[in-house]
Amino acid sequence: MDLSLAQQVLAAAVACAEEIGVRLSFSIADAKGHEILTARMDGAPWFTPHIARTKAKTCVAMGMDSRAVADLDAAHPGLLKVIEEQVGHTVTTLGGGIVVTDAHGAVLGAVAGSGAHPDQDADCARAGANAWLA
Repeated sequence: MDLSLAQQVLAAAVACAEEIGVRLSFSIADAKGHEILTARMDGAPWFTPHIARTKAKTCVAMGMDSRAVADLDAAHPGLLKVIEEQVGHTVTTLGGGIVVTDAHGAVLGAVAGSGAHPDQDADCARAGANAWLA
């Protein structure tokens, strides 16, 4: 993942948001969970870049979409606190983060959206993830 690819991923995610009429923030992280690019669309709430960043970091740390973390939390109460202590950042159960994997299941990174309904966040993040793999 480099800045050029991250910009292509962002463009696909923004196009999705514009198509469905929502204003989102997006964050793109590499395979180590390091932020490559975070951007807030005009009109997206001011706090949404941080939420998108947290979703992306969660996806990479957990190796799953951020919404799936809710199932893990429900099945194992208290586990997320331990995980947060280990990874050194907040782990979220909010939907909207999409983990990007290769054909063998290795995590390549994540794309996350924030600012609308979690399903819309996830749909537009998925559009970005599809552009990543194209």
